[in-house]
Amino acid sequence: MIARTVKVHLHGLSLALALTTFVCTSHAAEEQATSEAPRAPAAASAAAAELPERAASAVTSFERLVERPIGRVTSAAGAVVTGAATAATNVATTAASTASTAAMDAATAATAAVFSVANVATTTAVSAATAAATLFQTGRISFYADKFHGRPTASGALYDAGEMTMAHRTLPIGTKVMITNTANQQSVVVTVNDRGPFIGGRVADLSRAAAEKLNMIRSGIVEATLHVLPNASHKQDSKAKPKTR
Repeated sequence: MIARTVKVHLHGLSLALALTTFVCTSHAAEEQATSEAPRAPAAASAAAAELPERAASAVTSFERLVERPIGRVTSAAGAVVTGAATAATNVATTAASTASTAAMDAATAATAAVFSVANVATTTAVSAATAAATLFQTGRISFYADKFHGRPTASGALYDAGEMTMAHRTLPIGTKVMITNTANQQSVVVTVNDRGPFIGGRVADLSRAAAEKLNMIRSGIVEATLHVLPNASHKQDSKAKPKTR
């Protein structure tokens, strides 16, 4: 806008200068024609005819002289604006990238801390339970088939494959037992709510959820230890009715 306004004003000045030159030249020509009319009427006419051409040439030269600096100033200003915009974009991009990286690092650190605390708590709980529990039995254990889901158990409750329960032939209903898979040392605490198994060589049947905790779904049968938790009796329950599977 500034360059355009300057150009318009300069153009007006050039026209005024040209008009002034034309008027002065015309007066000079007239005076010369008056004084020398008898001698050179043809020369005066020729000079008058050249005046418009000379005026136009003067205007053109003046405009070129003014337009060149204006063009250079405009080009320099455009380069400065473009450079500033590019620098601002680079700064903003760098800041955004740094902030994103910092946020990701913080999230990763927080997640690692949560998992670390959870692992420590789980390990501590299992260790405490193992120290307080009494080793009751070792042997092979299996888990319920899916077809038994929803069927009644010896406790009167329906078997739920998603709960942490187990069947045992002698432990009282309601006994809390910690089962440990000796192959991978993974443990789970279950509640006795049924009788069984009645297949030779097996000491307990676990719910599917408990078997998943011991990572024994693929093998089906594993060697395990049974620790009765404190305040739980392991006397035989004579009132329990065995269930055949």
